[in-house]
Amino acid sequence: MDKHEIFWEKIRFSLLFIIISTVVFIILTKFIFKVPVVESKELLNSIDASEEIFDVQEDYTKRIKKTHKKIQEIPFDVIQIQVLDELDKEIQLYKKIYRDNDMNNRYIFGVQSSKTLKMFFDLSEEYNALKRNNKVLKENLEECKANI
Repeated sequence: MDKHEIFWEKIRFSLLFIIISTVVFIILTKFIFKVPVVESKELLNSIDASEEIFDVQEDYTKRIKKTHKKIQEIPFDVIQIQVLDELDKEIQLYKKIYRDNDMNNRYIFGVQSSKTLKMFFDLSEEYNALKRNNKVLKENLEECKANI
């Protein structure tokens, strides 16, 4: 046999194999393994609902980042009760989506983000109070050293 004949036999075999495989696959999917239409509609509806939730999550992510930035920029040295209360109310609003959707687990991200922001807010407040108290303690210590 010639090299060309062997080459064309391999090509012919490959083409026949691909065609037969495709035909067998089509026959299997069309006639033997039926795809249930009802379940696929439910799946599509579920996917659409999930995409809506992802859009809401993106919106919440942007809002939470803004709130996080506000918390970082607040000077806790100055007592600003009104600003702190507004931030606390804003943090509590993130839980609202969970309650509005009958406490559906898909919307639990609202509660989780609210708790996380609240912890960050409280920790920032306590940290700044600690820094302020340490500063006062150092000043008092210096006064005591000077008096001795």
